[in-house]
Amino acid sequence: MSAASLVQVKMGMEALALCVAGVLCERDPSLLAAFRERVEMLYQVLDDRGDREAAAMVSAFGRALIDPVFKPPLS
Repeated sequence: MSAASLVQVKMGMEALALCVAGVLCERDPSLLAAFRERVEMLYQVLDDRGDREAAAMVSAFGRALIDPVFKPPLS
């Protein structure tokens, strides 16, 4: 598998994870605090390990969970 294909697979998995987390948080907003806590914990582990790329991805994922720009407009 080429590097470009691996990047596409990684981006697809990140998008899928964000969609699942977003739907879960929309259905039960009480889950948002738990998601944010886990994202922060995972970020710290990755950052401490020196994996900056993965830490940045996790950080972006955490921001997307709470940023209204990523939420669909109310109809």
